[in-house]
Amino acid sequence: MDALKVGLIGLGRGGQQLCDALLASSWCELVAVATPNQQRLERFKDEHPDIAVYDDFRSLIVERHLDALFIAVPPFKRMPYLNLSVERKIPVWMLTPAARQFDEAIEIMTKFEQADCPIVVSRSWGLEPALQTANINPEKLGSFFFARGNVMTCWAEDLDWRGDSHRAGGGVLLDRAYTLIDTAVQLMGLPNTVFTAAAGVSRPGGHFPYDTEDTGAIICQFTGGAIAVFSACWTSGPERWELEVYGTKASVCIDTERIVLRDRRGQKQIDMQARPFNPFVSQIEDFLSLLVSERKVNRWTLRQHLATMAVIQASYLSARTHQPESPNTIFEMHDIHEPSTTVS
Repeated sequence: MDALKVGLIGLGRGGQQLCDALLASSWCELVAVATPNQQRLERFKDEHPDIAVYDDFRSLIVERHLDALFIAVPPFKRMPYLNLSVERKIPVWMLTPAARQFDEAIEIMTKFEQADCPIVVSRSWGLEPALQTANINPEKLGSFFFARGNVMTCWAEDLDWRGDSHRAGGGVLLDRAYTLIDTAVQLMGLPNTVFTAAAGVSRPGGHFPYDTEDTGAIICQFTGGAIAVFSACWTSGPERWELEVYGTKASVCIDTERIVLRDRRGQKQIDMQARPFNPFVSQIEDFLSLLVSERKVNRWTLRQHLATMAVIQASYLSARTHQPESPNTIFEMHDIHEPSTTVS
């Protein structure tokens, strides 16, 4: 079988990780990359002279024969290139967040589904060995009743597009807390209500104005009374991404380096597994294998990310109304059936 010809647009932080995974994959050949950043473009050209480079994303899509396109640019830049891709029926794999708003996710999803063309969004759940249901499931952990997650990072003083609510769609809750919320939704399902407080207060008097939230907290309540609490900030360190989920039998702590299962009292370690240095490797391998098989992906399509998008959209609504809001209402407003999320 010939290797799939793939292209990559975007060579920022996430794009570099994607690039490394694509270059190492036996499933594909990276034939072209694109970035408007001339310094990155020249550096990539020097390191990989056999791979075509473009400073315009459209040229890469229309001039190359591609079996798949990987997108590592911010959501506000994606739509024109997604439209070009779906017109040519080029399967797409994207970094999170899935979109800026629920409406935008629906628009993109509908175009690709009508064209019968796969579109997948990054998700580690179920693909990394440590995040398989064989390791994290109700049989081992019991019924989940509480979760808490925290993500911290310290961006430079100038947030650039991330500080512009129109371009970014949201602040730290959408940009940094997305994978935290997405993982919790996979484990616990769609919450009935969310209550959110969010503000841009941690850099008063800064030289670079911004109107997105730099600090936020979400309280979620689920059917049966389970509760989850998430907090996020991108103007203070140290760097952290951590989710703890507590069950009636045991608890699990997930961070960027490892998964640790402990007994109910938290005193005995039941299991510990390391997570990969590059989280995209297993995701990319799964996506590429999908393209050459008859198997249908079922947990990583854009449609399967709608539950997470609904939680985030309801959270932003709650931050404005100062009232609890329901993610289910987001689905009802769009007359869309909620995809199944929890482990089986």
